[in-house]
Amino acid sequence: MGISSLQISSLYTQCLRGLVLLSLMLCSSIPSFGVDGYLNQVLWDCEYSDSSMTDMVFSMRYVFNQQEIIHYDTKIKKHVGNSACGVLNAEAWNKDKGRLAELLGEVDRYCKHNMGLYRGGTTDREIPPAVRVRTMKPFSSQHQTMLVCNAFGFYPREIKVIWLRNGVEMTADVSSSELLSDGDWTYQIHSYLELIPQSGDSYTCRVEHSSLTEAIEVQWDPAMPESKRNKIIIGASGIVLGLAIAAAGLIYYKKKATGRILVPSD
Repeated sequence: MGISSLQISSLYTQCLRGLVLLSLMLCSSIPSFGVDGYLNQVLWDCEYSDSSMTDMVFSMRYVFNQQEIIHYDTKIKKHVGNSACGVLNAEAWNKDKGRLAELLGEVDRYCKHNMGLYRGGTTDREIPPAVRVRTMKPFSSQHQTMLVCNAFGFYPREIKVIWLRNGVEMTADVSSSELLSDGDWTYQIHSYLELIPQSGDSYTCRVEHSSLTEAIEVQWDPAMPESKRNKIIIGASGIVLGLAIAAAGLIYYKKKATGRILVPSD
């Protein structure tokens, strides 16, 4: 079945309208409306899977009224039309060697350049965890003690927390909270160990994270109750504070003594 001259004229008119809208959009990468209320978009994408970005692919999609009419990407190195009007535009653009060379250069100029800027605050961002071990009331009455290993303030989210008894990994009576988001691109997680402390045993929380050159290990000493450890910390803090106050008083006294004028008596 042939195409009438009227149909060809109508198609040509539609393509001209599309070319005008696309030409307008080439000056901007945001959606725009034509004079008749038609919506036209040009979408730029950068895709890669290897951290070296050697497999980077730059692509462009021309969308008219939510229908993709032309597609380009650096894998095929040409435009492909998805509609009658798109085919006409794609054929014309593929004849422009300068345009094709410029689009191929966007892999380095647009994609790799911008991803190098973004990765510092996204995929390459690393914050080491802060780790502490404390005791709390056991979940069950079968154990005397429950240890909690808190790892918080870290990024990225992948982390490994294990318990060691005398250097050997423990799996029994170990549980963990879900990975919790802090709302500022950092995370926290809590690992629990229920146990009956044995004389001579040492218990260690080991945390492995990509931001660390070596794992963090925090040991819990069952020979010293936590209440006693807290008293020692409070006592040491009091001594330090007392020394600081005494030093400040001594400095103040010396300054006052220096500024005093001695008058000889008759």
